[in-house]
Amino acid sequence: MTDSQVAPAVTAPTSEAIISANVRRLRKTLNLTQTALAERVTAAGIPFGDMAVWGVENGKRRINVDDLYALAHALQTTPRELLSAEPEALSESLVYEVRFDGGSVERVSADRVETDEHGWLNFYEGEHRVLFASVARVLCVRVQGTA
Repeated sequence: MTDSQVAPAVTAPTSEAIISANVRRLRKTLNLTQTALAERVTAAGIPFGDMAVWGVENGKRRINVDDLYALAHALQTTPRELLSAEPEALSESLVYEVRFDGGSVERVSADRVETDEHGWLNFYEGEHRVLFASVARVLCVRVQGTA
């Protein structure tokens, strides 16, 4: 490259663009409509409509910290993962350590955790439930390698 040539500018994606792509991808992975995701975000404490979800997914709505946490909760992920520019990091399973009130410990690999209407924690790997336990019996759930 000569002095008269200028290297092309490389533009890194904005945090909103990264979150937008991750929200859209995770919503589709969970087979949620924009309306269903909006209902989950609202249930997490942030009033959200389906147009707000559309705005996030299309980079038309700025995302504040409260939005980020509510979206992460609604999508069964973490704010850190929503900010991750590496989509493959989001699709990896996590290893959970589940401690029961009887003293037993179960380690399980799962890509999502849900609580159902009967008070059961359901750990899933893809579409397969790999562990379920009564919330009343679970003392602690933590991701391996975290405090």
